Amino acid sequence: MDEWQVNLNIPDIGGMFTMGVTGICSTLIGIAEITYMMMIITTAYETNGKDWLLELLCAEAYTQEITYVLVSSVLLLVSAIVFLLTASVTLIELSMIRKGHSPHIKTVFAMFLLGLVLLSLTMVSTIIIKQYGVEMFGLIR
Repeated sequence: MDEWQVNLNIPDIGGMFTMGVTGICSTLIGIAEITYMMMIITTAYETNGKDWLLELLCAEAYTQEITYVLVSSVLLLVSAIVFLLTASVTLIELSMIRKGHSPHIKTVFAMFLLGLVLLSLTMVSTIIIKQYGVEMFGLIR
């Protein structure tokens, strides 16, 4: 080694920044989705009373409101789980970058994109339920 050559062991700053921002965004979106899901359920419960919750759990025929709550809540919950898993994987990847390994940015972005697709699917399905009703899904028995 030459006496003028300096060996700096600096991690991938761009990868760390990208992973950090993705992790923060994933966490915020996941928490917001869980909060919104709880607001939907609480609002419907407050509006319709105690019997509504039992009707939600064991309904013979789904009304438009029950279908909206079920579909949006389940899709939001799955999307929130994907976003929070993305944030967890991002933390692991940040630790690996610090140790000198190359980041798996494509994996993290694929998980983030899956969460966004699920969130978009939630929005589209709720718009369809509001516009066309529950008959379109065949949920009325």
